[in-house]
Amino acid sequence: MYDLAVKNNKFIHIAPRDLKKKHIDPKLRDICDRINKSDYCWTVFSCQGHFSGIEKGSLPYLVLLCTNEKRPQVFETLFKSFEIDAVYNDKFPLMGPSTDIMKISLGTKDKYFSYLHIYFTAMNKRDQDYVLKILDTFSRTL
Repeated sequence: MYDLAVKNNKFIHIAPRDLKKKHIDPKLRDICDRINKSDYCWTVFSCQGHFSGIEKGSLPYLVLLCTNEKRPQVFETLFKSFEIDAVYNDKFPLMGPSTDIMKISLGTKDKYFSYLHIYFTAMNKRDQDYVLKILDTFSRTL
């Protein structure tokens, strides 16, 4: 499926397996490398989030391209990644962990592929570290 995505120009810029380290923010390099080795999900764009310098104010995000048949698995893997430090509320034990740090939108799709946009509202270094931990878990279990 990767070859079909490349052939159909689904990656817009540089095909994921052709990316060089300089193309990826340092904190996302290993994460993107693991995702891009997948047979069904690849990075299209990414940002680690920046709190200083020329890119100050940018928040962490991933834009993924995945095969339609594996899209539910990608969502499931992403949501399970939040369990890395799950804290359950004793007053609502059936509710489980939840967060408002992540927003997901489904981009355009065709017969074979869908774009997934994952944005994180990491406004400080601690939040960014949490997001990177989630994405690390996601990339290792994808």
